[in-house]
Amino acid sequence: MNIESYTKKNGQKAYRFVAYLGFENGKRKYARRSGFKTKGEARTAYMQLQYEKDNPQAKNEKTFSEIYREWLILYEKEVQNSTYYKTTRAFEKHVLPAFGETRLKDFTPMMLQQYQNELSEKLKFARKLFGMIRKVFNYAVLYGYLQANPALPVTSQKIKRVQEDKKDFYNPDELREFMKLVEQTNNIKKLALFRLLAFTGIRKGELLALEWTDYRKKTLDINKAVSKSPLGLEISATKTKASVRLISLDEKTCQILNQLHKASPTSKRIFESENGGILSPAKPRKWLHELLKNSDLEPIRIHAFRHTHASLLFDSGMSLKQVQYRLGHSDLKTTMNVYTHITEFAKDNIGDKFSKYLDF
Repeated sequence: MNIESYTKKNGQKAYRFVAYLGFENGKRKYARRSGFKTKGEARTAYMQLQYEKDNPQAKNEKTFSEIYREWLILYEKEVQNSTYYKTTRAFEKHVLPAFGETRLKDFTPMMLQQYQNELSEKLKFARKLFGMIRKVFNYAVLYGYLQANPALPVTSQKIKRVQEDKKDFYNPDELREFMKLVEQTNNIKKLALFRLLAFTGIRKGELLALEWTDYRKKTLDINKAVSKSPLGLEISATKTKASVRLISLDEKTCQILNQLHKASPTSKRIFESENGGILSPAKPRKWLHELLKNSDLEPIRIHAFRHTHASLLFDSGMSLKQVQYRLGHSDLKTTMNVYTHITEFAKDNIGDKFSKYLDF
């Protein structure tokens, strides 16, 4: 067995090997495998090939469920606990009941296309889920269970746009009106929570994990996040390494946080449940709808406060690099793709700008 390392086109290091499988039709037969992230993964694949050589029926009888369980071992090491939990829950509810016991050799592109079409009718995240199914089949190809991925030709249905997308951010006037509604509650915890969401662009999971020790000298140290697992809510690492950052705070936000700390001097976390545990991730959404019950303001998602903050950062003249760091993005592409949408203010001024440019 000769496992060697090589550099892929994207600059990442990977491993590959060539395995001798004996004679077939009077010719020597070899199996070439590449793309393994570690030497251990390559060695495992090599041993699997040897096993299948000695047990030719084992390879052909593998079911999707069996390959999925193998793939999960690697997937769990690559993602956060919350992502792993969401993925396994989606597979167990929607994928495994449909074809978990189907043998790999029985899958066809047409069969998977039909499944994807049905999935698109039921789930908003159908495209994302089918992308994970493709990864399972990619694993099967990589380890020699299949010659080709039957899910590759499958296309995703385009969702017909029957109405305008829901509002995904507040403009400055709307944000000002919303914060007035929060202030009228005289609830310092609600005020602090929505102030931080709007004025820092922090993710909800990062917000709920904040401890008072993370707040010092007009800054917030973002170094952890709340995530869901089969056991419930837990404190875990941030989404990416770039998500670990120090966010500066304005004077008024600091005053609000100081009032909250004074009201709950013995609390460990900035936002706690009534019994001192982690505040439910559903609570901010519930508070938002209560606030807007008798208002003309349209509700937005809690994550949309992050969109709001990003849009206003760009409007105020911040550079891409500055916005990237403040939001905790791993690369500039994410910042540009997700948050450089045109705000309503920008849309409304296009006509004036064009007219001034022509000057007639």
